[in-house]
This record gives sequence, C-alpha cells and structure tokens, in this order.
Amino acid sequence: MKRQTEWAGALNSQLMRIGLEVFPVYGDDLSGWSVDPGDLHGPIPDCARYKSVDELFFALVNLNVSTEGQA
Repeated sequence: MKRQTEWAGALNSQLMRIGLEVFPVYGDDLSGWSVDPGDLHGPIPDCARYKSVDELFFALVNLNVSTEGQA
C-alpha cells in the first residue's frame, strides 16, 4: 500500500551503514529523525521521531544485533 502525503518540500536525507545494511535516514535536529520520511510531516506526533541522529543510530544498531523478535 502506497502512502501519499501532501507535503512536497525538500527533505534532508543521508545514508547510515549498520553492519552490512544501509538505511536511508531523514530529518534534522529541529524536526527530528526517522527512517520513514512521512514521519516528519503531517499528523505524526513529535514523540514518534528520534530527537537526534545518534538516538536513531543506536535504535538501528539495537535492531540489527538483537535476536529476531527481541529488539
């Protein structure tokens, strides 16, 4: 299912490598960080975003090193 958003502005993005995987991450220190660009605009609450790129990095590391279903 494709999610559509009305927002169509420029979005800060970068690639983050965790182990053998590469994740696109979006955001900035003002709006927050997410792996889903749709989380940064619209009805998504601020608490659903990571406050810093470091916080998002450690969340992705935790998902990558944890046993499946345990993260």
